[in-house]
Amino acid sequence: MLLARAEVRAGNVAQALTLLSHAQHNTPADSEPWQFAAALATQVRDWPVLQDIARRWTTAHPMAVDAWQNLSRAYFEQSQFLPAIAAFDSVMKLEPGKLIHQVSAARLATAAHQYSRARSLLENVLQQAPDAPEVLYALARVYHLSGELELAERLCRRSIVAQPGYPPAYTMLGLLREGRLEDSDIRAIEQMLAHPSLHPEYKAMLGFTLGDALDRRGDYAGAFAAWQAANLINLSIARQESIVYDRAFQEAEVAVLDELFSYKEAVSVQLFADDTAMSAVESASYPTPIFVVGMPRSGTTLAESVLASHSQVTGAGELPSLCAIHDELITVARQQGINAARDMLLNNAVNWRARYLEALPAHGEAAYIVDKQPLNFRSVGLIRVLFPDSPIIYTQRAALDVGFSIYRNNFTKHWPCAHRLADIAHYLGVHARIMSLWQQRFPGLLHVLDHAAMVRDPAREIRALLAFAGLDFEDACLTPHQTQRPIATFSAVQVRRPVSAAYTGRAAHYLPWLGEFGELGVGEIKK
Repeated sequence: MLLARAEVRAGNVAQALTLLSHAQHNTPADSEPWQFAAALATQVRDWPVLQDIARRWTTAHPMAVDAWQNLSRAYFEQSQFLPAIAAFDSVMKLEPGKLIHQVSAARLATAAHQYSRARSLLENVLQQAPDAPEVLYALARVYHLSGELELAERLCRRSIVAQPGYPPAYTMLGLLREGRLEDSDIRAIEQMLAHPSLHPEYKAMLGFTLGDALDRRGDYAGAFAAWQAANLINLSIARQESIVYDRAFQEAEVAVLDELFSYKEAVSVQLFADDTAMSAVESASYPTPIFVVGMPRSGTTLAESVLASHSQVTGAGELPSLCAIHDELITVARQQGINAARDMLLNNAVNWRARYLEALPAHGEAAYIVDKQPLNFRSVGLIRVLFPDSPIIYTQRAALDVGFSIYRNNFTKHWPCAHRLADIAHYLGVHARIMSLWQQRFPGLLHVLDHAAMVRDPAREIRALLAFAGLDFEDACLTPHQTQRPIATFSAVQVRRPVSAAYTGRAAHYLPWLGEFGELGVGEIKK
């Protein structure tokens, strides 16, 4: 322990963690080495290391509440929400009835899209602590995602009254009002941002909120400066966790997909998809997936909302399963070669299909389920193998609008390209090349849903979309904003409005600050 503390003072965190591991092994009953190691891993934001520490800690001290809390935190930070919930259930069992634990459990349920559970937990807590700002905010978030926008806004205001300096409430208020904040709200945000001890994540949140508010008032210079500052903070946070946008890595994936699904291979994959015994997977009890792919902010949520307004369809949001399978396949291709990846694809297709279907969220009696994970644009060839009957919708929007919208929204560390305009432009180019590859290799497989055409003539585009998906026309699909369902994206408020062109062209105000990025257009990004 003494040596570990000395190593920390010298800046050698990795060596300190190694020493603490020895201490844990030698005296497992002593809780201090576990606590110290977990605090260090959290400080450097190394979540896999924290997961390993906490997992061993819970084994050595199964009754230690902080051990289970750290394990849940490690899973949560890696977006493994169901394991995070399972770990936190142990906290709830060890200290039942504690309000702070119920709030934390509700937040985990919200992240896992378990809105009914989150609502139940928070409403129970609110009865006992009606003025707790964090509870009011957490419940406002659930209402926001569920589409109860007026109620969510009232709860945000109550949270601000209870604690005027509570940053998340202002951020939520900004989202709900789409930047239309009062003078007093803007002054409060500016005062919080000026406070030197404000946590960096709060600074980033408030920076994006301030940018939206100034944008609404026509202060474009101020808005861009706020977004730029917020993105620099997020960039720093990501780098702390060794998350960087690697252009060479992204370029290599384009090359891998090109070779893995070469023309010859594309034909054999198509034949395999048509003829393989996928019936080995019992699919009768599962809905048919409809995949909506494209860059974030390209209209994927709108496409999902149209489809989910149909009586036979449910929307599932952005599912992680196919991304995980895709990454396994590409890792083998990078490390062992294309032939090994092809063998893996053909040998695991049936099991991967089953794995995806078994991970689907509750879908009731729906015959179709929409997966709108944007990153699935990389996986069109994989989808063609696993789900040969699934419709694939490709949402397309002007590159400048997509890129600028990404830059002015608070994207997480899981989108490392989002914090610099140059990186966004590069990833737009990667995206364009991959989509061009799929359109060449699998002609007719994709339905292109152009955002400009959609806002210009929604009825026509919606009818064409439904026809491609094999769905009978239903009037409800023309008014997707009236469909009550949870939506967990930046567009959660926008898609509650009628389809219109009101959200297009906002980047034009910022051309003086965008430099070469401002010259982007559909189809113009090649490299």
